[in-house]
Amino acid sequence: MQPPKPAFFAAVLELIRNAHRARQDHRHLRAMSERELCDLGVGRSEIPALFSDAAAPSNAPCSRGRCAADARPARPR
Repeated sequence: MQPPKPAFFAAVLELIRNAHRARQDHRHLRAMSERELCDLGVGRSEIPALFSDAAAPSNAPCSRGRCAADARPARPR
């Protein structure tokens, strides 16, 4: 039987670190206000999709509409 290769353990350790970082980032985004999320161009409903496929960040949704935090009430006439 051959001893385990160090590259295997390094790869497993990297996967664990990446998963931990993704959980931290998810918690951080969930704790942000609507205004802060708007500044990043992310809607609160888009947060889960940002982390659903971390291997392909180009698939992440992007808010293109106006932020609800920027909306002003209509002025009375």
